[in-house]
Formats: sequence, structure tokens, C-alpha cells
Amino acid sequence: MNEMEKIARENHRNGNNCSASLAMAFAEKLGVTPEEAKKSVPAPRSIDGKCGGYLSVVAMLEKLGVDKAGEYEKMFLEKNGSLYCKELITSRAGTGRTCNDIVGEAAAMLDELMKNS
Repeated sequence: MNEMEKIARENHRNGNNCSASLAMAFAEKLGVTPEEAKKSVPAPRSIDGKCGGYLSVVAMLEKLGVDKAGEYEKMFLEKNGSLYCKELITSRAGTGRTCNDIVGEAAAMLDELMKNS
């Protein structure tokens, strides 16, 4: 587990939603405070019911000028099977996977995309 994944998961465990947890973890890379980062990303389900872990990373890639949203979407879908919060919750029933897992994995994917850009 990389450092960004640990931070994002901890933010989520501390009561922040998935989208905010990711943004707060990457605040320094975005050049803003964690509170500013939290307010700079879409809320979970705010765009067509999509997962906050997906929406947040797409918004941060855009803010960072990293043209890899399509690549991220493909990675996210390969890992989770859907972009939609409701479907993700339903599909993981009985699997032991939680929103915190999605948050951590999204952080690791964003970190990887940023290093490869």
C-alpha cells in the first residue's frame, strides 16, 4: 500500500466522503490546503450517480493538467466493473469490499497516473 493510498483511506475512516478523502490526500500536489481540496471536487453521486472515487480523480487529473481521464476510467472499470455508486454497492455485497477499498485503490491509481505523465 503506497503512502497516498494510506492517507486517502485514513481520511475516509475519519468520516470524510470518498470524493473529499481523495482530494484531501492529494491537496499538496494540487497546491491547495486539504479544506480547499475537499471543496474543489464533485460530491459523490453528484454527476449521474457516479462514484465519488471516480469523480474526484477525474476532477484532479483535469486540475493537474494530466490528460489521462480515459485511462483512469478504463482502470477503474477493470477493477470495479461500474462507475455508478449504487451498482458498486450492490455488486460488492458479501465480498468484504468496502467504499474504503475503492478510495484506497483510486488513490493508488491516481498516484500511478501522475508518475507516468
